Amino acid sequence: MNTIDLIHTTPQSSDQSVPAEIRPIPALLPASQRQSVRKLDFDGMYNFRDLGGYRTTDNRQLKWGQVYRADKLSSLTSEDQQFIVRLGIRQVSDFRSEEERIESPHKLPASTGITVKELPITVDAAQIEHITARLQEENVTADDMAHFLIEANREMVERFTPTYREWLQNLLDESSYPQVFHCTAGKDRTGLGAALLMSILGVPYDTILEDYLSTNTFTAERVEHIVHYVHEKTMHQVNQDVIRTLFTVQEQYLGEAFKAITEEYGDVDNYIETALGFGQTERLAIQALLLEPVSDL
Repeated sequence: MNTIDLIHTTPQSSDQSVPAEIRPIPALLPASQRQSVRKLDFDGMYNFRDLGGYRTTDNRQLKWGQVYRADKLSSLTSEDQQFIVRLGIRQVSDFRSEEERIESPHKLPASTGITVKELPITVDAAQIEHITARLQEENVTADDMAHFLIEANREMVERFTPTYREWLQNLLDESSYPQVFHCTAGKDRTGLGAALLMSILGVPYDTILEDYLSTNTFTAERVEHIVHYVHEKTMHQVNQDVIRTLFTVQEQYLGEAFKAITEEYGDVDNYIETALGFGQTERLAIQALLLEPVSDL
């Protein structure tokens, strides 16, 4: 079994594609309509979302149209590329490994001046050979796969905090926006990245977790397609629940990352300041860039 096939997204056929010029952009809509289109309409991506609108503990909100989280940008159709141009993306931050980038290179629109920053986070759960090995284990269970992903989230904190720090420090530069940060599925490495950014901005953990778990809602149809495809491709040798666990997220995954933070640094605020380099000055600076008063207009 080739795991590359499992994670390789396939664009929709052209007759299903919505023209780029009429696809809704949340930031351009009335506030009451933005949440309903948080997940943007792409043919070749399945988890491209605007982080706008999430409220902070001091009753501000993230600006719409500035920071997007996503899965890989390697299967963009021509309409998708035009949509990227409409969104005004200036920077792409890529958490994938070199192997992932070689296998699935970006398919960004040409001559747009988009800056790509490579910030590899090479945890086992993101490495194709490790995923293949786990899926091919004869007695692997859904609980085994969940443990695999729990350990990956701990590893992201223990080994790759410097990478997250580099990415987050770059967000202090206003020329970084609008930007999209992503990995392959847009759920684990990207999910922790979103959680750390929102923590710095003052978004409560319950809201952070809501955003994290919404991957399961936004990608449900795609995941079920993958589950049935792999199940048939392997002649029913791989349990469907194992596959489903691999391609979804659970509360305990993110919880393990934050557990690792508190074990090493005492609390999240100390981690933000000492490990990520966001003292009061830096936090105020990024909040000024990305937060605004709550608006219902």
